[in-house]
Amino acid sequence: MASLTARALFLVTFNILRVLCKKYGLYLFIALVLVVFQGFSGYYVVKLGGDDKLLIGRQRSLPEEKDGAVEREEQNIESRIYLNGDRGDADHHNKGPPVAKETDENEISWMERFGFQPPCSIYSKETISAVNRASTLECKRLITNISCQVTAGTFYPTRLPSYCPSNGQVRGKYMGCFLDSREERILKGHGAQLRRNTPLTCADICYQRGYIYAGVQYSRECFCGNEDLPLKKRVKEGECDMPCSGDNNLFCGGFLRIAIFETGLGRFIPQAIQDTSSSNGPYVRVVFLLTVNGRALRQVKRLFKALFHKDHYFYIHVDSRQDYLYRELLKLEATYNNVRLSRYRRSSIWGGASLLSVLLHCMKEVLLFSDWHWDFVINLSESDYPIKTNSELVNFLTANRDRNFLKSHGHDTNKFLQKQGLDRTFLECETHMWRVGERKLPLGIRVDGGSDWLCLNRQFVNYVVSSRDQLVTGLKKIYSYTLLPAESFFHTVLRNSKYCQTFTDNNLHVTNWKRKLGCKCQYKHIVDWCGCSPNDFTLQDWGKLQASKSRNLFFARKFEASVCQNIINKVDAWLYGAYHEGTPGLNSYWENRYHHEDRPLPSIDHFLSMYHSVARISSKSIGHLSNTKDKECVVYATAIMQTHVYFAEDKYEGTLVDYLASVRDHSGFRIETWVFPHVRYQAVVGDVSHRLKGLEVGSDFDMKEQMLRNFERVLGPNSDITVVTRWLADTNLEGEGDEEPSPLSVTLLLSDPTSTSAAVADLTVDRMEQTVHHVFELQKPLVPGTWMVRVLIDKTIIGALRFLIMPLQFVQGRQISVKEARIFHGGPKSAYSEDDLSQYDSVVGSQYSGNTTALQFIKSRSHLYGPKLSDWIDELVSGFYTIQDSCYVPSDVVPACVTNLLDACPDTMWSSYSPDPKSDLDRVDDFTGRIKDPFKTTW
Repeated sequence: MASLTARALFLVTFNILRVLCKKYGLYLFIALVLVVFQGFSGYYVVKLGGDDKLLIGRQRSLPEEKDGAVEREEQNIESRIYLNGDRGDADHHNKGPPVAKETDENEISWMERFGFQPPCSIYSKETISAVNRASTLECKRLITNISCQVTAGTFYPTRLPSYCPSNGQVRGKYMGCFLDSREERILKGHGAQLRRNTPLTCADICYQRGYIYAGVQYSRECFCGNEDLPLKKRVKEGECDMPCSGDNNLFCGGFLRIAIFETGLGRFIPQAIQDTSSSNGPYVRVVFLLTVNGRALRQVKRLFKALFHKDHYFYIHVDSRQDYLYRELLKLEATYNNVRLSRYRRSSIWGGASLLSVLLHCMKEVLLFSDWHWDFVINLSESDYPIKTNSELVNFLTANRDRNFLKSHGHDTNKFLQKQGLDRTFLECETHMWRVGERKLPLGIRVDGGSDWLCLNRQFVNYVVSSRDQLVTGLKKIYSYTLLPAESFFHTVLRNSKYCQTFTDNNLHVTNWKRKLGCKCQYKHIVDWCGCSPNDFTLQDWGKLQASKSRNLFFARKFEASVCQNIINKVDAWLYGAYHEGTPGLNSYWENRYHHEDRPLPSIDHFLSMYHSVARISSKSIGHLSNTKDKECVVYATAIMQTHVYFAEDKYEGTLVDYLASVRDHSGFRIETWVFPHVRYQAVVGDVSHRLKGLEVGSDFDMKEQMLRNFERVLGPNSDITVVTRWLADTNLEGEGDEEPSPLSVTLLLSDPTSTSAAVADLTVDRMEQTVHHVFELQKPLVPGTWMVRVLIDKTIIGALRFLIMPLQFVQGRQISVKEARIFHGGPKSAYSEDDLSQYDSVVGSQYSGNTTALQFIKSRSHLYGPKLSDWIDELVSGFYTIQDSCYVPSDVVPACVTNLLDACPDTMWSSYSPDPKSDLDRVDDFTGRIKDPFKTTW
């Protein structure tokens, strides 16, 4: 009976399927395939992907690591807890890598891709990007060679020894199994997920990051901390029985069960700083190691004057690109027997590895000077200034002569490693820091870092310079290929040496950090990373300096007289008394921009063209004066000697051009002319123009100071045009009804001398007061002449400004040739930009009817050479600059007709030859040991 029933059911089912297949066969077949596929996929995932088997299986296919090195890929886990403590004044940086550019991965030979055969196959996008951007073959080869060695694991040491006493701590010593919770972690420091976790692997990571305890949990989780262990939360050992992701034979805690081990790092107990009343023995002597850059000679002299004492020493390294500063400071050696300049000069770019080599070389040098008996080295730059007296510094260091003063980053070392880029290899080449690829820092040591401003005692300096042990030699190798190496090298050596207990978390500096302004991804043109920099002190920051009076802080940074000299005057008076009322030059500042002994550089060709034009115009104006008094006094400008930018009351007041002149039988006398740019922005009346309070065009925009460093506003055919707009706050902050007012959509429109629209840029202006800048990168060369920038809202002009693209009279310091003039003055081969700008033709207007006329205009100017070129340049300069005054430099060869017409430069208030007691260096006073300053009210 049962068999009949089954047979009947089979026949009915078969007939139904036969009818369905006849009618819907194709669809049923597709459905059957999908069901089978889904079933197979589900079976595969359940079989191979359950629990952690898939992850572990993949890891076992990876090559084993030496010395227990862990995977670079560490993932933050949900339960990680950061310690957001006060990081003080450490100069650590809020950095992150720029967005990586996609690289063409087509299967082409390395020879085709690079132009040479690298020693290995290169697959790192960072390496490929660096090679493609590097200019020289030598640099390209160096990048690939180092990348190959790093990839092969033969470039860096994998483990280094630490000589810091462990105080009884033992690496891997088991402390017990504890009950943990997500809300209140037992170990509150660094936390990570490790693909190959073991107790020793976790202990190595925690040791490297400065923690005394390491805890493993839930197979792959690793926690670090310095907290005292809560014995009441200890549980049975069997509850920490989950196999480790890195070794199934070891146990790594369990679910909210953490097995805790010692890392082997001794607990650091900071020693109290000794009060100056406890000073005993002879007073210490200091070597001030000055690493200076730029052209701010007078500010460097003022710093030197404020620091000077006959018992201290000054060793000065001048950037290899700054010949003017080197020549001038070299004169100090002949005047003061405690000053020497380093003949070893490097180009100290921001973040460059060369800065570490400079510091180490200079430290080695001062150790070799047998006549220099010093106790401490303090490094400073031209942007530093003392905020306590020399005697206060000496008393403090004498009481703490066994200490080393360095500022640490804070608590979260892992965050510091990532933001500093310490987990990547960098190579300095072509005055650029190239990011080459990832790397693993050595295990076995504690990595630390923070500020690169330091105060080290002689014993530790001698160890760092002279030691050949594995720690020092290994770290020197690592930090030779590190971004900002001085911000970590000395910290890490000190923390792992026998001198580790001398570490004092204080670099004696107060730093003016304003991170919203200073951390806007600066220095991208010289380093493959985003950089931060402190701001200059201004009078508004006086409270920060006053607050340091009761703290053990002796220096502050940054100070720039070209930004705010009044704050330096105030600090100087605070320390050593104010200057006499009526002291000449007290509120004036001069900074050199050009000197005729400098090496010619393409970057100054347009400036040099402008300076020569000013000299010609100046000499002609003197000649016009002589027509009414002495018709025989015709002055000719023959050469530019030097130029300065001039500031009064912290405001740029013009440029001073010092040139060589001749009159008939008199030659070789010097005249200095004061010139000032007279073209200024004027708002166009409109409904919203009241918010646009400023419009500037130039180059070298400083984001942290919100200013253009090109004070003269001189641009050339190869310059990138930077437009800066300054906006007031929106008075209608409430909006209409419940709606917030929307930001302004603003358009910048550039047009060239032929009234051709060159480029546009769209800006978004928020409701609050702000400064917005935009850099136009146009096709070069730019047509010289009068350009225009217009600010538009809804195609309505609300502001406009004329600016000058300077024709070149010089190329690399020599007179331009006819061929070069046609190239540099002929405009770009195609349009300035790829944008369709025809919609703006009506806004720009048409000075030249038709493209042919515009081309003829450009051609007529590009063929100018010699006197005609000079006349064209002078015509343009006269339209943008005004001669304020001129004076003569006293000498025996100045003709009487010139002395009758002009004042002597030292007798003026504006000339670079006028008195400047702030920066004048007199003889040493035997009683005080300091440099005499007769203009001071107190001594």
